[in-house]
Amino acid sequence: MSELLSTSKLSKRYGKKFALHDADIHIPQGEIYGLIGRNGAGKTTLLKLINSQITATSGEIHLKGQKMRFGVPTIRIGALVESPGLYPDCSARENLVYKAIALGHNKPGYIDRLLSIVELSDTGKKKAKQFSLGMKQRLSIALALVDDPELLILDEPINGMDPQGIKDIREMLVKINREMGATILISSHILDELAKFATRYGIIKDGKVLREFTREQLEQENRSDIRIESPQIEQIEAALREGMAFTRMQRQGDNTLLVQEGVERHEQVSRLLFDKGLYVSQFYVRHESLEDYFMGLTGGTVQ
Repeated sequence: MSELLSTSKLSKRYGKKFALHDADIHIPQGEIYGLIGRNGAGKTTLLKLINSQITATSGEIHLKGQKMRFGVPTIRIGALVESPGLYPDCSARENLVYKAIALGHNKPGYIDRLLSIVELSDTGKKKAKQFSLGMKQRLSIALALVDDPELLILDEPINGMDPQGIKDIREMLVKINREMGATILISSHILDELAKFATRYGIIKDGKVLREFTREQLEQENRSDIRIESPQIEQIEAALREGMAFTRMQRQGDNTLLVQEGVERHEQVSRLLFDKGLYVSQFYVRHESLEDYFMGLTGGTVQ
């Protein structure tokens, strides 16, 4: 899969303080890339640099392998970074028409298509200032989609929204990625949501990108275990040492055992205990969440 976007030692300094320092990210075409970090970690700075809203102190941005000059991207980029630029006294359609005209899009049905994608087709003449937060966010994303961007940049698009609004935005972004073919770069501190649809992640702390990884790598590398609860926990531990050659096991209280290896063999573990006639009251596999992974890597919460 070819890279749509990459940065090399990208930095932004204000006075003596680095807001971003030697940041390297790599986003293959077609991915949904979740950028994770606390407030002030450098997420918005990175997005603004890619979107040519600010200039870099040093480093490079490459789009499809070509070095980007400030303000002259070699691919189509749509962005929603910080406050959306809505005309509050205009309808959703009018907002989109004005931007579409400015960018030379006057094909029949073009505005209807965008309104349908963000589920605002039925808003009629209702003014944007009367929209709910979720509707405003969907309209802002629709504005970012004018010109059919290859890269869609979104900074905290679900911040402050209720659970239903968050779900609607998530499903809409997956649809945009699949049906429009847009690669999406999204920052968010709601990690449980990012974990549901992002395909690749980058963790940033104090202006530095600590690590990039795919969803598959997260699932393979995260700390996980098998939790077994039973009044026969001593016999179960002995059976697993003998029958499965497990050594990484930890007791919690008198009736709980955490098996910290062989998680992929959990069905064999269950069968072994059943065959030996050992009573088990609880048996389940626990996987570390994206938020747990972030906290372990950065030493704190994402807030």
